[in-house]
Order: sequence, then C-alpha cells, then structure tokens
Amino acid sequence: MVTNPLSDPEFPRKTVDLIDRVVGAVRDRTTKPIVALTRGIVFGSLIAVVCVALVTLLLIAIMRGTQEIFELALSERRSVWASYFVVGGAFILVGALLMRARHSNRSNHSDLKDPS
Repeated sequence: MVTNPLSDPEFPRKTVDLIDRVVGAVRDRTTKPIVALTRGIVFGSLIAVVCVALVTLLLIAIMRGTQEIFELALSERRSVWASYFVVGGAFILVGALLMRARHSNRSNHSDLKDPS
C-alpha cells in the first residue's frame, strides 16, 4: 500500500540526511581539493620567500666574514677586494665541479644507449 511521504514521521530526518550526504559529497569533490591547492600555493610561496631571504643573508654573512678575516692581515680596502676574489673563486670552483658532474652523467647515459 502506498502511503503519503509527508505523513511518515521519519520523512524530515531522512530528507535532511539525504541533503547532508549530497552537500558533503559535493564539498568533498570540489571545495577540499581547491583548499588543498590554495594552501600549497600559499605555503610554497612563503617558503620560497623565506629561502631567498636566508640565502641572501647567508651570502652577506660569508662576504662580511671573509672581509673580517682578511682585515687581520690586510688593510680594509685590500681585504674587501681579497674577499671578493676568494668567495668568487670558490663559487667558480663549485660551479665548475657541478658542470663537470653534469657532463660526466650524460656521457655515461649515452654509453648505455649505444650497444656497440
């Protein structure tokens, strides 16, 4: 026998549960990924800004430290130039070593591809 759904005492509760499930499913598939993506962008940007600031401060500290060390043996003007040459030379050496490692890996991979 078919009854009127409005006369069922459980009808309001069942209707609210159905609406709650539908809204929850839509929220889980739309809002949660967008919130996660937004958090990733915000925190990633914040970390990038902090890293750039820390690298800048580290480079300043390295330059000032080498200048102070060279001032023990040289005049102020000569210690500045000496620190520029020493720190610049260190960066050139590190870069050359990294470039050499990059090219040596490429030649190893080309040997693997060529069977002869």
